[in-house]
Amino acid sequence: MYTKIEKPKGNKSRAVANSLTQKKNNEKPILGVVDNRPEAKQSAQLQTIANNYTTKEQQLIPKTEKHNKSIQLKSKVYTQKDQTYNFGSGKINVGEIMEVGLDPTDMRQGQSANLNTSQDDMMSAIRKKWGITGGDLVKGHLWNDNLGGEAMNYNLYPITKAANSDHLGYVENAAKELIWKKRPIYYKVEVDAKPDISEAKAEFDCEIRDWDPNTGALGKHILPPVTIESDLNNVRANNEAYETYTGYYADRQKTPKKPKWSKKPKTKVGELTKQEFLDRQSQ
Repeated sequence: MYTKIEKPKGNKSRAVANSLTQKKNNEKPILGVVDNRPEAKQSAQLQTIANNYTTKEQQLIPKTEKHNKSIQLKSKVYTQKDQTYNFGSGKINVGEIMEVGLDPTDMRQGQSANLNTSQDDMMSAIRKKWGITGGDLVKGHLWNDNLGGEAMNYNLYPITKAANSDHLGYVENAAKELIWKKRPIYYKVEVDAKPDISEAKAEFDCEIRDWDPNTGALGKHILPPVTIESDLNNVRANNEAYETYTGYYADRQKTPKKPKWSKKPKTKVGELTKQEFLDRQSQ
């Protein structure tokens, strides 16, 4: 079992050649960059650790039903776990783990974070405690709203706007491009933090892997697992993203072109279904 590396100090470089899974017959990967710097050889050894540990631990996600292989499993939520965030005299549920299999042919319509009002008191308390003004603190989606993530308490965690931007730039853009190019993926985000107003730092540990909608089988990581850091003491700090198992700084992904068929997140209460509205009232 490999251990998560602490945030790197200084300018740690790394090799990222072939960091994304290549198609058969030596086709070009969907995403990727090549680092030809002299220190690439040493860096590649650490990268190999991160890439190979998934092949040793390839697994089949347990299913409660048998599925005909000719029928797609379609998008599926495997883990949806929340936790209690304490803020002075109050407390509210926030996200801890979101783990989903995403099938491009069966994408949900997500929800913008502004639809969530039940966490507003928590957000106000955090801003007051840490002297944060304006939009520098946001309700960050674990499961991105452009990929079907809802604005429910179990899918949101308070992070800096800079960290939210890093989550988009280093992880979510890669997931979007894969889905928008019709490639099914397994997507997981886990919050590593003490859910308390006294805790300044929070980390989002993120994974994107190949996923078979027919069987639920997991494949290799499509890009190395990435950790995003949020720091309430330094709300404007961005580019705080590193590879979870090597400690090297992660590569920012390009912004993909959104296809016409992709569903825009819901931004108004009137757009919610009756069940979505009732779920929101009961959380």
